[in-house]
Amino acid sequence: RYEAAHRAAKARPGYDLTLRPPKSVSIVWALGDAEQRRVIRQAHREAVDAVVDYMEGHALYARRGKGDRGKVETDGIVAAAFDHRTSRAGDPLLHTHVVTANLSRTVEGTWQAIDGRPLFDHARPGGFLYQAHLRHLLSERLGIRWEQVHNGWAEIEGVPDEVIRLFSKRRDEIEEMVAEAG
Repeated sequence: RYEAAHRAAKARPGYDLTLRPPKSVSIVWALGDAEQRRVIRQAHREAVDAVVDYMEGHALYARRGKGDRGKVETDGIVAAAFDHRTSRAGDPLLHTHVVTANLSRTVEGTWQAIDGRPLFDHARPGGFLYQAHLRHLLSERLGIRWEQVHNGWAEIEGVPDEVIRLFSKRRDEIEEMVAEAG
């Protein structure tokens, strides 16, 4: 009864846009020399910035509220980016969480909640943009060559599949949980 009486409203305080490179990039980043790590980290940050710019320009609107579902233009997102270097299983996994507040200043000067639907609608294109931008920068700056792109993703040419699997413990854990659940 206590839980039912004190259940929180279904407010969403914010959103987490998580961007990560293919596993082979994280492996080269983790095992590379200092210059390779610096270049990969910088390219990752620039690709993350490109996605934030894309989201602000194409997917960020405030809600009017009170039953009016119209879009309101905004000045941008209020967010903080947190870089992580490993997966939950401890494998190399360079990734960034862009944690956004569910609040934006409208072009009208008021602060309003974000309409989350366009953020979800643009998550996949944003991921494709991240991957393509990262591939371009790493090809240009480190001469990296890529395997065939599939669903927006491509691994670095020459990184053996066995090495990728070795550093993918978290994926194995998830697949085991899915198999157990049927």
